[in-house]
Amino acid sequence: MTTGDPLETALARLDAGGHAHLMGIGGVGVAGLARLLAARRFAVSGCDPAPHRLTRALEADGIPVAPAHSTDHLRPPPDWLIRSSAVPADHPEVRAAHAAGIPVSRRGEALAALVARARALAVAGTHGKTTTTTMLVQIFRAAGSDPSFAIGAEVEALGGVASAGRSDWLIVEADESDGTLALYRPCITVITNVDLDHLEHFRDLDEFRGVFEAVARQTGGVVCLGADDPAAAALARAARAPVLFGLSDRAEVRAARRRAERGRQWAELWIGGRRAAELELPVPGVHNLRNALGALSAARAAGVPLEPALKALARFRPARRRMEVRLDRPDVLLVSDYAHHPAEIRALLAAVRETWPGRPLLAAFQPHRYTRTLALCREFPPAFDGVARLWLAPVYAASEEPLAGGTASDLLAEFRRQGRTDVRLAADLEDLWAALERERRPGDLVLLIGAGDIEAVADRAAREWDTSPSHGTEPGSGWM
Repeated sequence: MTTGDPLETALARLDAGGHAHLMGIGGVGVAGLARLLAARRFAVSGCDPAPHRLTRALEADGIPVAPAHSTDHLRPPPDWLIRSSAVPADHPEVRAAHAAGIPVSRRGEALAALVARARALAVAGTHGKTTTTTMLVQIFRAAGSDPSFAIGAEVEALGGVASAGRSDWLIVEADESDGTLALYRPCITVITNVDLDHLEHFRDLDEFRGVFEAVARQTGGVVCLGADDPAAAALARAARAPVLFGLSDRAEVRAARRRAERGRQWAELWIGGRRAAELELPVPGVHNLRNALGALSAARAAGVPLEPALKALARFRPARRRMEVRLDRPDVLLVSDYAHHPAEIRALLAAVRETWPGRPLLAAFQPHRYTRTLALCREFPPAFDGVARLWLAPVYAASEEPLAGGTASDLLAEFRRQGRTDVRLAADLEDLWAALERERRPGDLVLLIGAGDIEAVADRAAREWDTSPSHGTEPGSGWM
């Protein structure tokens, strides 16, 4: 059944069951959806032109994955075709499905249907939603609940990107990038912040904020809002039962008297104007403290007792590529992070300096999408303030075509306009690798930043530097 309403179409197919074919199944969001549909006894298949560990894991669990897109996947026709947002609406396989009368949904539409049919808790926000969702699943498990979940990152501590649990709770990371967030109707929602992004999809800030307002308005119960972000806090007017969290005095769930040491942090937890407990986190950064407060707010709304929630946070284990230490040797410390927005980079660097004060830093950044680089070009250089050795890799396109003003060369020119002459541009990832090999010094912290395939450089560095003898040039050489 296909209707004019994308959520109604997805709900009809979800309720009917059958065979679901997922295009772009190697993406973390689609891979997670595949697991949840399989748990609902769908026959699930998929295709992806770039097979990797996620597709291999799906195949090991009995979900066939074709190594390319093809209209052949529609013979015999599946009951439902679901596409990643990275797969365009006019792709030949998608057009063929429409022509054959096969219902087609985007990944976010299908996940919104799952949310509508569950006791669901959704975590949204421009930044911090992956970490907050990961915290919530670990909190629920510590409290004796076994929720189903879908997270937009690999979380080793949880066993992957998604799982079907035994309880009736479904905890999801709700992505705003393609506008499908506006379809969600959860029982509880967390909105960490609303910071303009995804200009490849949204026309302007008002349209971007609109999807957050929609999910706040459609939430059946409590909406937990980041009090320290004005745009998020302003959504209280759209929510049926708003609860503010953060460091602000107006937050109902707030932290005070924060202190940090060696990558850990502690703060007083105040709830409803009364000191409730001491909050401990094994991860650094004020941004992670805010994430924890958002998770605690939502857990409280769901009826989770405070004690197991605090214990879970004290032993919290983050998702991959969230200030992930890939290698720690006396001569080199290698850290990989997914940050790709200026606000995320600022938060990351503050946490790095707090954790390893005084450690010499060699950083490399791969911009993500031409549209984002163009829209936020002026904001990137200040985000790297204090980083004296910085390399830029070419933009990771994420299926976009090159855009004038949005290339890595354009970003380098903006650094120059802002007086930063200490930034270098790599021709490609191989050139970046050569630069890191050439420029790193004994004792450096090498920080690789970006949401694209710069992770391959981190993989290579972790592998080759771990087996090599101590390496490095004399301080000051090779950098002008």
